[in-house]
Amino acid sequence: MGSWKRKLTILAKLSKFKKTTAYEIQSQLESEGVSVTLRTVQRDLEELEMSQQYAIIRDDSKPIGWSIAKSAGTLLPNVDLTTSITFALVDEHLSNILPPVLKERLTPYTQTSKQYLRFEKKLSESQWPKKICVESKGLSLQPVDVSSKIIDVIYTAVLRERCLKLRYKSLLEHVEKEYVFHPYGIVVRGERTYLVGVFDGYIDTRQLLLSRIFKADMLDKIADIDSTFSLKKFVAAGEMGVKRDLDKLKLKLWVTPVLATILDETPLSKDQVIEPKENDYMVSALVEDTDELRHWLLSMCNHATVMEPKAVREEITQTLRDSISWYED
Repeated sequence: MGSWKRKLTILAKLSKFKKTTAYEIQSQLESEGVSVTLRTVQRDLEELEMSQQYAIIRDDSKPIGWSIAKSAGTLLPNVDLTTSITFALVDEHLSNILPPVLKERLTPYTQTSKQYLRFEKKLSESQWPKKICVESKGLSLQPVDVSSKIIDVIYTAVLRERCLKLRYKSLLEHVEKEYVFHPYGIVVRGERTYLVGVFDGYIDTRQLLLSRIFKADMLDKIADIDSTFSLKKFVAAGEMGVKRDLDKLKLKLWVTPVLATILDETPLSKDQVIEPKENDYMVSALVEDTDELRHWLLSMCNHATVMEPKAVREEITQTLRDSISWYED
């Protein structure tokens, strides 16, 4: 039996109502076919106690024994390697987007999983969290600073489908205004987190940057959520990219061989077509008409020329002219 599995087995034999001695635990393990010395049991108990993760209480009155604090929550005796790796990755990559109630419920799992991986560090699989890193594409900006209290209130309201009373300042306004908001969901885009929903009395879906929310209170009023609304479809339709038009663009680009290779590996759309053009390539694709598309086109200006639509070509050309003026004396 591995050291961590043995520790969990020992942990499961402790009671909240009476102390148990190391000798009693050793005897129970021996009767279950687990051969272990008394000193090993004592050392395991001491390590579990020192970890301060399991509310273990040591009673030094003779005979020395251990018990679990009556206030302790549910213990997790069945954690394995796969589960531990999964929860370790969840804690690292998803903790910031979980509502408070779920984070609280997951805490015992993540803590136990970290302990498991620490005790079983000799197993190659336990090193997996250190072998993988998730990096956002593009320039890495500093995360937006948002009050944890505001985040907790908003996430709880989204989960319980309750209205929010917000004090919010839009990008184009210089004063904070108070609104009642019906939350549909949360969208995380890189360093920015958005609250998606509708303002009370309106029907158009809006996205509010959490860093522009200066106060949030959850109301008793149930949120009026459109039964046909799908957050995934909302994002997939390009709404978070700030749509210019409901109709898609028939984009045609003259691109370098390097960009052609990149687009062949990661296409702009499912119907994308790449054709040779002299020493370069012509790329055609049906794409969403968004601000994000224009940002990408500008970032690729050394590798791509917009051929069609004409209006987008002229817009990009004018933006580049304006940009050059900033560098001229």
